[in-house]
Amino acid sequence: MKVRRVVMGDDGNGMTTVIEDASVEPTTATLLPGVEIHRVWELDSVSVPVTDASAGAPKSTFFPAHPGVRFGFLTVPPGITYIPEPGADLQAAAAEMEQRLPGAAATFAFPDKPGAHVTQTVDYIVVLSGAGLLRFDDVEVRLSQGDCLIQNGNPHAWFNDGDEPFVLAFALCGAPA
Repeated sequence: MKVRRVVMGDDGNGMTTVIEDASVEPTTATLLPGVEIHRVWELDSVSVPVTDASAGAPKSTFFPAHPGVRFGFLTVPPGITYIPEPGADLQAAAAEMEQRLPGAAATFAFPDKPGAHVTQTVDYIVVLSGAGLLRFDDVEVRLSQGDCLIQNGNPHAWFNDGDEPFVLAFALCGAPA
């Protein structure tokens, strides 16, 4: 999926201007085979006006602490299982994930539940295309294009049992502990 980010801001003189118009490349990780995460806009705190697009650059942690926000897109490929290939170097894959998505690996704290993770965030999700499942324990929610989900810091995993990519837009808002 191609993602274009247009950032509106202030030219420093109170005038509205386009401060950036550029493509956003996806982030991938071996432990999330086929998954693409477009890290579109990340803030550790919200403020306006914005005069520099670097304000929304990827931060030191993928998931935000309160009052931070992360906005982007998640593409879940068909057939994802989150089970590493036999003989995979898990230490190297975990190090790669930490480098590309800082702090994300630590949220996958359920070794007996592949793909399951939990964060201290309120997540606003909109399904853009495809269909898939949000799953944890005995809860399974099927989502398809146009569906919206509000995820309130609950453990969950994303799956795609269809034959096309399951594409989500997300806004993750850090919540106080």
